[in-house]
Amino acid sequence: MPAPLIHSQVTRRDGDDVWFQLTLSDLPDTQWKLHFCLARQIDPSSLQGATLERQSGSYKVMVPHSASHNIQFCCRRTPIKRNSDMPQRFFLSLPQATIGPQLLPVTLMAQDLAMDEPASHGADLPTVEAFNGIVPHPASLTLLEGNFRLAERAHVTGPVNLTGLLNHFNELTSLALTQDHDAEIQLIEAAMPPEAYRLSITPHEVRIAAATDTGWRHGLISLAQWYLQHGESLPCIELADQPRFGFRGIFLDCGRHFHSTATIKRLLKLMSLYKFNRFHWHLTDDEGWRLEINAFPELTKVGAWRGYGLPIDPQLSGGHAPYGGYYTQREVRELVAYATELGITIIPEIDIPGHCHAAIKALPELLVEAADRSRYLSVQYFDDNVLNPALPGTYRFLETVLDEVCELFPSEHIHMGGDEVPTGVWTDSPACQQLMQQEGYLDCRELQGHLLRHCQRYLATKGKRMMGWEEVLHGDKVSRDATVFAWTSFQAGLDAANAGYPVVMAPAQFLYLDLAWNHSIDEPGLYWAGTLNLEQVYACDPAPADCHACDNILGVLSPLWSELITSRDRLDYMLFPRMLATAEVAWSATAHKAWTHFAARLPGQLHILDQQQVRYRVPQR
Repeated sequence: MPAPLIHSQVTRRDGDDVWFQLTLSDLPDTQWKLHFCLARQIDPSSLQGATLERQSGSYKVMVPHSASHNIQFCCRRTPIKRNSDMPQRFFLSLPQATIGPQLLPVTLMAQDLAMDEPASHGADLPTVEAFNGIVPHPASLTLLEGNFRLAERAHVTGPVNLTGLLNHFNELTSLALTQDHDAEIQLIEAAMPPEAYRLSITPHEVRIAAATDTGWRHGLISLAQWYLQHGESLPCIELADQPRFGFRGIFLDCGRHFHSTATIKRLLKLMSLYKFNRFHWHLTDDEGWRLEINAFPELTKVGAWRGYGLPIDPQLSGGHAPYGGYYTQREVRELVAYATELGITIIPEIDIPGHCHAAIKALPELLVEAADRSRYLSVQYFDDNVLNPALPGTYRFLETVLDEVCELFPSEHIHMGGDEVPTGVWTDSPACQQLMQQEGYLDCRELQGHLLRHCQRYLATKGKRMMGWEEVLHGDKVSRDATVFAWTSFQAGLDAANAGYPVVMAPAQFLYLDLAWNHSIDEPGLYWAGTLNLEQVYACDPAPADCHACDNILGVLSPLWSELITSRDRLDYMLFPRMLATAEVAWSATAHKAWTHFAARLPGQLHILDQQQVRYRVPQR
């Protein structure tokens, strides 16, 4: 029997209301159900030709009406503008009384978005003469006469053991520098700020002055970039530099799609090349729990996998087959050690109280209140993804998880999420209503603050400090020791800074690298916060001159959420070269930034990325 065929088509639009038609052929004679993923909510009342049996997150199951080959439905108030928005991974299930349901893959004939032809987007870069330079741009750099020949096995001397620093340099450049006497490269101790350095290249020697290993590492990274662009004959330069912000971070979501330890290690290496020093590791979400917790093996046995017939349904781009993965504690320790060698601190995120669908499915005996009749729908269309702040099991779960997280990660900070708790949660939970009465709470959002305050205090007993997205301020319960990550807007960050909270700026409109580059229907990425090209990223100023609490702004985070990041190539495409613009936003003072100057330095940096085998998006000139 041939595989069934399906044609998916957008047939009509009314503002952000979008009508679909699915046309099926070569169908089996027996009754079947249609399964697919679509990251939108279907209006059940709009359905023709089938009944919507269930939808959870992006997963949809439809039961066709008798002999129906056409199914029509509407997704309301949610635009469909990209090919990547269209339904994903169709399959049929056929009832088999003796062996269970039979699964039948569906061949996708076509998906028609029915959009007007996208307009030309013009050049991505200004017309400027290219020249080699360092990213992020140093505070001062002067070209001198002459060249220095950097031998493959050059010797380096310094006041401390340099093995780790030289290993890092050698990994970036494929050279084999060693610490020895008669050195051509000298690392010199000097009274300077902790991350500052001076790099001097003359025809006879290279000198890097700094006060700490961090400063010497920055100097060696700048030397590595210079070498990767020029080869062994290095133009002589005099360079003095230090960062604008102490927190320079990249975020990777491993909950929506699992990324291998090899991919993460490679990302850490590329981050180090551009002087990032924080890796924000999103380890848990609705679609997957990725961290091994010895006390709760169910979290990874159940919560790390999704697929047909599993407690967690297929989601996002998933089909019927089991999909997922998790990081063992041994792998976590290896990644933490590797990042430390590169001068990068890994900050883990355990996202609560929302985004907990996978955890709740794994531990229902702890995390579900049978009498709770609350009705809600999260932004990602889950109706069962929020922890209950009134259950003893919730606190047992969180404290046990945090015990192991704190032992695994030496970072001073643990990120507790706190974002996107939907309206309607906890309103019809007897346990929550009793807790509110007991505590004198008038607003359900205070329960979120109640739970996060508990986590903050528990982390403090372990010498840790809590971080969270801007919604950790909901309920007004956490202390000003909590670091706030502003993601909805700059103003949210400025408001938190003015209220006395330490702030990391991560406004989606300027720094979310999962956003599409432009408006083309073929350009991958999300667009709920607009599109984001290289120039827009570069224009970001995390602490404008009129900010009255700039001292509370710690730095910058660029997130890559992974709803659409299904491969390493797609990860490269979304991150690069925009991550280079983020690097300069986080490092270089506004007075030392200029878009045309960055564009002129970009070809040399793309040459470096070519050497590192990065599949970046090629900017158009």
